[in-house]
Amino acid sequence: MTTLSKKSRVLIICDQSDTAPLLGYMIREKGLNAIIETSVQRAIERAMEVTPDLIIIDVNAPHSERIQLAKKYRSLSKKPILLFLPTHHESEILEAYHAGVDECIVKPISPAIFLAKITSWSRRSVPIQTSPLGAPQLKLDSAKRLARTPEGDEIYLTNLEFRLLRLLKNRPGYVFQNEEIIRTVWGITDTSDQTALKNVVYRLRKKLGAKREYMIQTAPGGYSFQD
Repeated sequence: MTTLSKKSRVLIICDQSDTAPLLGYMIREKGLNAIIETSVQRAIERAMEVTPDLIIIDVNAPHSERIQLAKKYRSLSKKPILLFLPTHHESEILEAYHAGVDECIVKPISPAIFLAKITSWSRRSVPIQTSPLGAPQLKLDSAKRLARTPEGDEIYLTNLEFRLLRLLKNRPGYVFQNEEIIRTVWGITDTSDQTALKNVVYRLRKKLGAKREYMIQTAPGGYSFQD
């Protein structure tokens, strides 16, 4: 049986206060999960937090800054990137594609065409679950400190990565709060600095790869595991 594993998460990087809510509203109306980030400075960190299935960049910035942002996203993920451009400038469009952008959208664009593009790209980006219903996606080997996929691939983990994955995997669907995770995995009581946790989650998702990074779900105030 083949099913979609989850609803698409669309990360919208838009620094225009009048445009960002409109894009989010249209995308949510299509049944997708729209996540809006209005700060270009926080854009990369936000992508690490939510692991989007689709990234939309619509910022008022010099073209070189848009390209650098696209390159940073491409270095983090293989997910589709859609870049808005203010004018049809062939050299800028070609530069964007060379930087890893999947599609350039030249303004203005009608809402209907925009939503058609989003729907099409989101269908391609959502991970597909092809294993039999109920079959485990990952098995943990405590002795070797690794995760083994159904295909036989071995994913070697650091001590913190393994402990975090084991904790989340022991209770699929349960949202562990950040403070609870830090106390359990790190064994410390001071949970005020959560930067290390975010970094371990980012590395763990990257090791799991594009096919399985969705297993580590971001939830309000914490994380959960989805097999």
